[in-house]
Amino acid sequence: MRSIVVDSSVIAKWFFPDEQESDLALQIKEDYIKGDLLISAPLLIYYEINNLLKTSVKSMRINRKKAFAAYNGFLNLDFIVYSQKNLLEQALEMAIKLDISSYDASYIVLAEYLQSPFFTADQKLYIRAKSKYVKKLQEYHT
Repeated sequence: MRSIVVDSSVIAKWFFPDEQESDLALQIKEDYIKGDLLISAPLLIYYEINNLLKTSVKSMRINRKKAFAAYNGFLNLDFIVYSQKNLLEQALEMAIKLDISSYDASYIVLAEYLQSPFFTADQKLYIRAKSKYVKKLQEYHT
């Protein structure tokens, strides 16, 4: 079974299908639900999605009820979540080295640790990342 890492830029497209490349993001979700794919992420994914939905309610993109339903659905997907101390230290090192956020670095470090592709829709992160594991969402193939 294939294993990948995804960040909140991919998962956000599950909630907002009008966004560009949402079809690819939804394909990842479908492949995961079918059992064809394992999805891993750092622990912070829960907080990033929480904040994304809070911001979406505040900007009136979705209502409160839909935000809670979306978050509960997301939590029920039960990804493999990592929070090892050694990965956190490596994320700090990478964040400093690449001048990216520690949040973004944590996804790259996890992908390297797992030797799994990390899919992101964040073009700036893709450009700054210096890892063979970082892939554009467009590169996802079933």
